[in-house]
Amino acid sequence: MKQQKKIHRIYLATQFKSDRYTCSIDLSHRILNVLRIKNNETISIFNHKREECLSSVSIDGKQVILNLKEKIINKDNQTRIIRLGVSIINMKLMDLIIQKSVELGVTNFSPIYTKRSQYKCVDKKLDHWEKIVIHATEQCGRLELMKISSPLSLVEFDNVNQCSSKYLLHQNGEKFKKEDLKCNDISLLIGPEGGFEDKEIEHLEINGWKMKTINVNILRTETACISALTLLGNYDILSRYSL
Repeated sequence: MKQQKKIHRIYLATQFKSDRYTCSIDLSHRILNVLRIKNNETISIFNHKREECLSSVSIDGKQVILNLKEKIINKDNQTRIIRLGVSIINMKLMDLIIQKSVELGVTNFSPIYTKRSQYKCVDKKLDHWEKIVIHATEQCGRLELMKISSPLSLVEFDNVNQCSSKYLLHQNGEKFKKEDLKCNDISLLIGPEGGFEDKEIEHLEINGWKMKTINVNILRTETACISALTLLGNYDILSRYSL
């Protein structure tokens, strides 16, 4: 079966008030030299207002102009809030976790400083991570960008997550059950290599976090993130089982 031709998606941080948009030098370079989009090719553009439009590309030397053609009626009406806190680990693995978090539906992501975090100051990585969020959103078809916070301490993350469904992934936790995963506002917390320290776990449990496990084996941080988010995204399919 012949596959449909892929239409590139590009995020623009602007409202679509005009039917013509002149791209910045950086965006023009990306369209021409990275994505290698040709003159008169059709692409999709979307913004922070959840608007998406088909647009034709006009190339004038090194300058790209987008001509908006028609609005796309998007059925992406995500109402579920998934908040993910991850203890800061190796930077390349953090990049991977952030990318996959976008693809798997996380709405709010927080890098967390814990006792066993590999880094203690990563504020300078925020711009880089926000670019990963944008590119992952373009690729996976989402409309809304995942919000990524400045790095938080474990206590700060706990303070901003006051929903009733708060789960700490730990190898000694209980298995997830159907009722654990049905909530439309859920928080997940995943620790570093070596896990949380006992005092950190004690603080979290006192403040309403429930320990849960998703595998009999001890998982790496990035594996735990992807596995847990996949489980959340497919709980309705798997709900007949005790997970």
